[in-house]
Amino acid sequence: MLNDVAMFAVDPAALPAVAVVNSGTVTVTDQAGYSTNATYAPTLPFSQQGGGAWPILSLFFNPSGRRQLTENWTLAPVTDIDALRRIRCAFQLLVLRGGQTSDCADCRRLLEDFFPGESGRLDCLIPAGWYGVGCKADVPRDDCHVGRCGGTYAWVTPAGRVGLARFTMTVLELATGKPHAPTKTVVRTYKGDGTLDNTQVTTTEMDAAALDRIKKKVDRPDRRPISDGPGPVSPGLLFVPR
Repeated sequence: MLNDVAMFAVDPAALPAVAVVNSGTVTVTDQAGYSTNATYAPTLPFSQQGGGAWPILSLFFNPSGRRQLTENWTLAPVTDIDALRRIRCAFQLLVLRGGQTSDCADCRRLLEDFFPGESGRLDCLIPAGWYGVGCKADVPRDDCHVGRCGGTYAWVTPAGRVGLARFTMTVLELATGKPHAPTKTVVRTYKGDGTLDNTQVTTTEMDAAALDRIKKKVDRPDRRPISDGPGPVSPGLLFVPR
């Protein structure tokens, strides 16, 4: 993600390179071993040990351990042109502070059509000011993540991790290619041409009425108070043990 941020900081007209993690496995292998070694090392000649009655026997214990970690991840690069266009607009709005590099596409409207129920909060979906851009000498010591494109670096400090997480989730949503709008199933029946009695076509369409209610905040009822007065008495409170 930060590599793309650095790349768009250098060239806002670039093409993003995004891959989504589909699946993965992590294998941990532990090995433990234990060995002993006995060593006979007398300090006196055999004739002075009283017939070998005072030998010195040394025992050495050699424990050993090993852990091997193997990770396998499956990445699916985003190649859908509509998804790439939306992701490219998201990066342009991020690095250009709401601007874009071409008049051929209205980036803000393109994202508002993808998030129809959240068109008024694009600033939350694409937050600003959470990353820094500069050369290698400008990277702070308290950085958490660093990306680069040539000699340009993009970094995130602890204060910007929230913005990084929110923008990453937005890019992942754009990569799925599924507009976030309420839908409903519409069944239309058509007369056949003589070979079939009827034809039924089932499609999924945007629920415009539900979308209008979301925009007008009708579907968000006010929270009821926890208690408007004395509530019902619990039967358990009337039980007195003997």
